[in-house]
Amino acid sequence: MWGSDPENSRVTRLQLKDDIQRDLYESTITFPECQRKYLEDCLQIISAQLAELEMECDIIINEKRTIDQESYNKVVIVTDLTAELVKGKNNDGKVSYPFMWDDAEQGLRVLGVDGKWDCNLLSPDACCNLIKSSVPNPDTRGNYIQCHIFVPYGGVGNAKRTDRVFVNLSQDGRVHEPPVIQ
Repeated sequence: MWGSDPENSRVTRLQLKDDIQRDLYESTITFPECQRKYLEDCLQIISAQLAELEMECDIIINEKRTIDQESYNKVVIVTDLTAELVKGKNNDGKVSYPFMWDDAEQGLRVLGVDGKWDCNLLSPDACCNLIKSSVPNPDTRGNYIQCHIFVPYGGVGNAKRTDRVFVNLSQDGRVHEPPVIQ
C-alpha cells in the first residue's frame, strides 16, 4: 500500500472569515513496495494503487547516472527549500560525487573526502566553489568538474505537484528507491 512520508509533510494554517483556524496537511505519497522490483512490476503496482486512489499521474522514469552520460562531470548539490543552504541528499550537508575522477594530471582518484564534501551551512555557490577548488584539473576527456544545483520539489522555483510519479531506475532494470508523487 502507498505510504505517507511525515518528514516531507507540511502544515498550512488557514484563517477563515469566521475566525476558525484549520490545518491543511500536505503529504508525500510513496510506493515503498516497488523498491528492488523490476520496472514492469513496479509500474503495475503504481497503476493499481493510483486507480485505487482515483488519481491520474504521469510516470517519469529517471535512470541512475553513469560515467558514460554527458553530465557525468556534474556534482549535484541538493539545497533546502529556500535554495539558500546546502541540505545534501541525506539532510547532513554532505555532497557526493558517485564516480572516480580520471584526472588528466594525477590519474584516477576519489574526489573530496571519500567522494564527499562537507557543505553543511554553506550556500550552494560557496559549496560549488569548494568543490571546484578541490578539483582544479580537467579529466582525461578535457572536462572540468561542474555543479548542478537542485532545489527539492516544493522549494523555491520547483513547485511540488500531485500529477507525476518519479521512478528512479538502476542500471540492472530495478527500482532503487521508492517512487514518489511530487
